[in-house]
Formats: sequence, C-alpha cells, structure tokens
Amino acid sequence: MNSSLVSKHSVIAVLILLFVLELVGSRLGYADTRRCVVIVASSDSGFQQKTALRTKQKIDATGVRSKIISPDQIAIVPPDQQTLYVAIGEDAIETLDLFDPDAMVLRVNNAEIPALHYSSTQADLITSQPTCKDLQLIKAIDPKWTTIGVLYSRNSAITAAELVGCAVRYDLNLQLYAITDERDLLKSLQTAVENNHLLLAIVDPLIYNSRTVKNVLLTSYRHRKPVIGYSESFVQAGAIAAVYTSPEIAGDDAADIVIEFFANDWQFRRKRYTPSGFSLGTNRQVGTSLDISLPEDEAIIETIRRLKTEP
Repeated sequence: MNSSLVSKHSVIAVLILLFVLELVGSRLGYADTRRCVVIVASSDSGFQQKTALRTKQKIDATGVRSKIISPDQIAIVPPDQQTLYVAIGEDAIETLDLFDPDAMVLRVNNAEIPALHYSSTQADLITSQPTCKDLQLIKAIDPKWTTIGVLYSRNSAITAAELVGCAVRYDLNLQLYAITDERDLLKSLQTAVENNHLLLAIVDPLIYNSRTVKNVLLTSYRHRKPVIGYSESFVQAGAIAAVYTSPEIAGDDAADIVIEFFANDWQFRRKRYTPSGFSLGTNRQVGTSLDISLPEDEAIIETIRRLKTEP
C-alpha cells in the first residue's frame, strides 16, 4: 500500500479520535483548558471566602478550571490563557484595577466603585439588597412602625434619596439625619431614636463601622427602640432584623453570571447585576428584651414577597 495513503489515513484517524475524546471529555465534565476563572477574595473576610468557595464549586462543576487567590497574589500569579477574574470586595477590585484595568472581570461588591474602567468584558454584581426591601421588612414586622430614623452621610446620600421614594410608596414617615463627621454621630443618633419608632441602618462606613456599631446599638437599646440592620453580623450584634445577601446567594449568582459570560461569546449581557434572592436574619432575644413579638421568619418572608409585587 502506498505509504503516503497510509499516512493520510492515519492523520484522519487521529483527528477523528481527538474529536471524539473532546466530545466525550466535555460530557464527562473534563476541564475546559481554554477557560480559566481566577477568584480574588480577602482571606480575612468570612463573607468573601464563603462567596469565593461557593462560586468555585459551581464553576468547577461545569468543567471550567478555577482557583482562589488573595489580592496580594494578583501580581505574582500570572494569568492562565484566557483568564476571567471574579474580584470579591473593594480591596480585590481596586488591586486588580491597578494591576490590569482592562482585565476581564466580574466585580462582586456591596456597592459600585466610581471611576473604574468598564467594557463589555467587565461587569458588577452588587450584593446589597434593593433599597425598598428594608421598608418592606419593617412593614412585615410591624405595620404600626410608621416613623423611621435614618442616619446618612455623603457616602450614602444616593441610598437615602432612594429610601425617600420608597417611603412615599409604602406610606411611611422617613426622618433623615445628615452626618458630616463621626463626632456628630452621637447627638444625631440620640435624636433619631428618640423621635422615631426605630432606626434603620444603611451601608455607610462613616456611620457604621467597628468603632461605632456597639455604641449605636447600646444607645437604641437604652431608648427601647429597635434597629434594622443590613447584614447577618449586624443582627448577631444586636439589630432586631435584616434582609441581606448570603454568601451562598452571592456565590451562586456570580457563578451563573460567569457561565453565561462564556456562553455569550465571552461577553456580559449587562453591566450591573443584582441578587437573585435574599436571606432574612432575626434576633428574637433582642426582640424579647424590647417587648417586641417578632412574626415567624416564614411569615415575614411571605409578606416581603407580597409587598414586592404590589404597585
């Protein structure tokens, strides 16, 4: 037999074999070596680490390779072929932006970070819950809570403005107290808890941080007024309740967006994504101490869902 003919047949056979192996491998979930997801998360943040692990587990199940690194490893861990980053938290986001502002990245954070570069291969997953959800929570716990105090600074002015619109929708009386300096906090806090049924805390590092949260909770407790928080840890510290995005929800959402990114020809369908669901935290011990009878969690969640669909 002609040797060139044998060689030609061998090449064809090898190509067919490679095609079959690739097809079988994809069905068996073998890793797609063309795609690599690098998840950047702070090692000292429980939320970030749990979110990163959840994201990795769901991505790995699709056959795409992923790994978790810390922000200080970004510059020393070289990108692996076509790398998509999932940057979780402000430190990771800003470090990656300094390292490579054009990197393909899904940014996962509780708020947008202004002045960052954006392209069709860059997007945000904002983990904070929609602003109106806090007022839905308040109405679900006790419809008689109609006057609500909110402390805000320039960091949270947009959220405060959104809350005003939500308050009109739900016929609630929102009292806003501007904080320009942390030294103004105590006086405004006392006024807010004295003149309202409760204090609604919103994400604002000037007002709510490791130095101030304990004093905020103690002051409200002394005035026998509840605090609605914005995270699970806030509830554990003494807030009566909060709606928030759990690491499981954030991780699942991040992974789904990554999977969609690859399926959509390596493009994000949107620049901004929001959580697909929410978690509820309640502190019944604090409620009992304040003579507040909290409804069952299931009842609160059902009321929130009903209020969301109302015009």
